[in-house]
Amino acid sequence: MGVAPDIVAGVARRLAEYAGLELPGWVVEARAAARIASLDIAPSEYVALIGSVRGAAELHELIESVRVGESRLFRHRSQINSLVDAVVPALRARGRRTIRVWSAGCAAGEEPYTLAAVLARAMPGVGVTIVATDVSADALEAAAKARYPASAWADIPDEWRDGFELAGDGVWVKPELAALVRFERANLADQLGPPPPRDCDLVWCRNVLIYFTPAARKRVIDRLVGATTPGGFVFVGYSESLRDIGELEAVRSGEAVYYVRRAGERAPVARPTPPGPTIGRTTPAAGVPVVQRTTPASGEQLLRTTPIVVPPPPPGEDVLVLRGHPSSRVVTAELMARLAIAGLERLVIDLDSVELLGDELAPVLRRARAAARAAHVDLVVRATKTGALRWLTRHELDGDAP
Repeated sequence: MGVAPDIVAGVARRLAEYAGLELPGWVVEARAAARIASLDIAPSEYVALIGSVRGAAELHELIESVRVGESRLFRHRSQINSLVDAVVPALRARGRRTIRVWSAGCAAGEEPYTLAAVLARAMPGVGVTIVATDVSADALEAAAKARYPASAWADIPDEWRDGFELAGDGVWVKPELAALVRFERANLADQLGPPPPRDCDLVWCRNVLIYFTPAARKRVIDRLVGATTPGGFVFVGYSESLRDIGELEAVRSGEAVYYVRRAGERAPVARPTPPGPTIGRTTPAAGVPVVQRTTPASGEQLLRTTPIVVPPPPPGEDVLVLRGHPSSRVVTAELMARLAIAGLERLVIDLDSVELLGDELAPVLRRARAAARAAHVDLVVRATKTGALRWLTRHELDGDAP
């Protein structure tokens, strides 16, 4: 059933007040409609319910229904590589016998277990403690089981598989790694909730900030920074930037960017590679033949099966050209990398060279639109061919197509 705009606005307002969430209207409407139908009450009664003390349980149910919670083991390998190649050597150089880690917004536990596997291998003899928090009780219950579908085995690189076991229809985190992680329920945006961990050498909070209102985002960032010890390290998602936070120094490592908490005297930071892409760089991602940038950087050549001549994008703009049958995973990685480019003002996604658009790409583009809005980037989907235009219309994504 449809939900009136004023009801959607009321539900969205409550989500923002309680959890600091700023979600697309269609998400709020769809989830609110489902919850209203399940309770069999009038829409106006539902808004009143989630705004009252007696409706606390229902508000939690609503938050469970709208949370993204998308994660997987060893997600975004470039950040894992930076952790191993740059952060771990810096931590070892300090002679620490123990390190403390906060995995904020841990969803079903894939990220803290990944950190446990990486740090236990890379820092033998060092005690590792990982506190993993999330607002979702359901996600934390799943995380505590330390078990994932058998398909998750493919996400684990060969060199890290000794920390996991493939048995029957599931992948299990080995007990010695699971023991390094302690799960706690916490609302990052709630100033009245329990205090965050303190004196953390590493804070890992990826793809969480993009869903908060500006006010909530500031509160959460203050918490993340406050939890990080001077000289400690902070990782956020590709589409999230902390370059405007005075207490943090941005460091590029390979294709990733991480942040270091400033101290009176800055801690030594490994810088294994020179600065990465700027606006207009168009080198394709390794192993990604179906996603190509439109123009090469000076001195570079772009391999294509069919030569294409296009003008370079104007300053502050980048163009992502999708080709063939692009997978949702590849497109997600490319979009997140583009949205992390410093100085980006406009990102154009060109669909005219795609041979087949799968339905799984629709939520990817919706999340990208939300991420772009949070990063103050104008995201435009460009399509002129009939098939692409029909696909956009079918998935209600044609609002920003020319």
